[in-house]
Amino acid sequence: MLIKFILILMMTMFGWLNFASANSTDYTAWKAQQQQQDARLKQQTASASANHYLSKPSLDPAASADKIHLNTASVEQLQQLHGIGLKKAEAIVAYRNKHGKFKNIEEIQLIKGIGAAIFNKNKARLAL
Repeated sequence: MLIKFILILMMTMFGWLNFASANSTDYTAWKAQQQQQDARLKQQTASASANHYLSKPSLDPAASADKIHLNTASVEQLQQLHGIGLKKAEAIVAYRNKHGKFKNIEEIQLIKGIGAAIFNKNKARLAL
């Protein structure tokens, strides 16, 4: 009986040792993969943030291409502005036809239904 107990004890100990060494190998491989992934992410983050400024405006010429020119924009183009639907876009074109070209972008506020709130939302995209 004692021999059986010792044999079972020894088998259990060897089983745990094999299990621990197998898990150690798995853990080492997993850790190496994680470190490689971390290095890739760190490199991507570093390259992405190298050209990223939160407080500096974009100097990209494509950014100025998004501007809506009040003196030449069509009704469809004017509708791309925030808070400007079909009726307000038509009112802008009618105002332009009646009074001539806009002298400054602030003049858009003279049109009924376009106040300071809509102007402030859109002034970055407005041009003459």
